[in-house]
Amino acid sequence: MKKNKMALYMVIASLIFLFIAGVVYSQDDIQSLEHDIFMNRERPAAVFPHTLHADELQLDCLECHHIYKNGENIWDESELCDCTGCHSLEADGKKMSAMRAFHSNCKECHLEKNKGPYTCGGCHPKKK
Repeated sequence: MKKNKMALYMVIASLIFLFIAGVVYSQDDIQSLEHDIFMNRERPAAVFPHTLHADELQLDCLECHHIYKNGENIWDESELCDCTGCHSLEADGKKMSAMRAFHSNCKECHLEKNKGPYTCGGCHPKKK
């Protein structure tokens, strides 16, 4: 009888562990495109499921990540790429503003592929 109870406790403990691990790892993929330059937002930061875009839709990393030199995208995965490292709050010469860069990159791709949100609330859901 004691062996049966112990086995039951082990199964329950294993299930609890798997549930917690699943919740933790499923949230790892969801990123919030939060940047310090956007101080007075009208809406919350956009929610971005990176794994959906990179793995499931198999988008090339260079679709979003870029570092241009002599007109060629030389970005590689070893380099961290923060959009606001180059794009500032206001447009600067040929560099578009950070907000325009995000909107044109994301929204235009969603419209072109007819997939994903393209309204303000679709990308920037209000917090409940």
